[in-house]
Amino acid sequence: MRACLIRVFSGRYLFHLIVWLVYGAYNLMNVEDYIHKKGWLFTLPPLFISTVLLAMLIYVNAFLLIPQLLDRKKTAFYLLSVLLLVILNTYLKSLSQQHYDTIVWPKEVMKLPDYFKWNLFNSVWSILISTLLLFSLRWSEQKDRVKNIEVEQLHIELKYLRSQVNPHFLFNGLNTIYGNIDIKDQKARDILLQFSGLLRYSLYEADADFVPLTKEASYIENYVALQKARSNSNLRVTLDMIMEDGHVKIAPLLFMPFLENAFKFSASDEETENRIAIRLVQKDKHVLFECTNTCNDDRRVSGGIGLANVRRRLDLLYGKNYVLETKNDAFNYYVMLNIII
Repeated sequence: MRACLIRVFSGRYLFHLIVWLVYGAYNLMNVEDYIHKKGWLFTLPPLFISTVLLAMLIYVNAFLLIPQLLDRKKTAFYLLSVLLLVILNTYLKSLSQQHYDTIVWPKEVMKLPDYFKWNLFNSVWSILISTLLLFSLRWSEQKDRVKNIEVEQLHIELKYLRSQVNPHFLFNGLNTIYGNIDIKDQKARDILLQFSGLLRYSLYEADADFVPLTKEASYIENYVALQKARSNSNLRVTLDMIMEDGHVKIAPLLFMPFLENAFKFSASDEETENRIAIRLVQKDKHVLFECTNTCNDDRRVSGGIGLANVRRRLDLLYGKNYVLETKNDAFNYYVMLNIII
């Protein structure tokens, strides 16, 4: 109980509470006739109903319709839902006002359509103002997040530049090693080529904000092949990739934390078959990634900082246009990432 009270009377909750208290105090000045004729006990219920209806109008729009419809680009459904919300809210408020006005001024009360017209204007105005305020706050928060990310990125780049080895030296060295491997040892040559592809992608292409899905898929193929080459013989890895349009763009290396964890935490029991199943599907405006790996109690995956960083990156890149789910039990770890592009 104490924790709930602290939460309510701090930060954003306190701001909302103050706003509605100010709104209620302002409305008291507009119902003096109610107070003089019927007293406080009669005046408070209609005032409370009016405030609750306005709050419902604003909060349903801000925290339900906008996130679930407008943010997901379902504009037509959003506009229709807002229209129905405004009509219902206006009708209920008009009924309440007419009911209480009939008690106070039985001979002077207006007809319901007259109340509806007046309240409709107020409802539309409230929706517009609250929506503009919401998007202004979002823009300000996004601006702050971008600024923080830029500062953090500068620190990362500086650290990277300080420790970077000349990439040309690395590739020249790899070419030299490739040339000196016995021509009969084709497997070793293939592994070296796969590693070279991974390195080239990481250094030269993964710096872009977005890359074609085909390039990311090729990177995943090379990574999986390299990991299979160094894994135990009892590890079975399946990789299934289906793409309608491989040219769609996606953030680079987005799936790598999940793949790295799959190979790192996959079960190492030599007496049983261990499995990693990877699936990447692109269809319409969705990119679906799924990965399942066997594990045991002493090597269970705990999301930790890695998963938190992935969620943070997804929030910055895709906002609410993604779903990330993980499941972990004694024998398997499953991750699913569905991105709307």
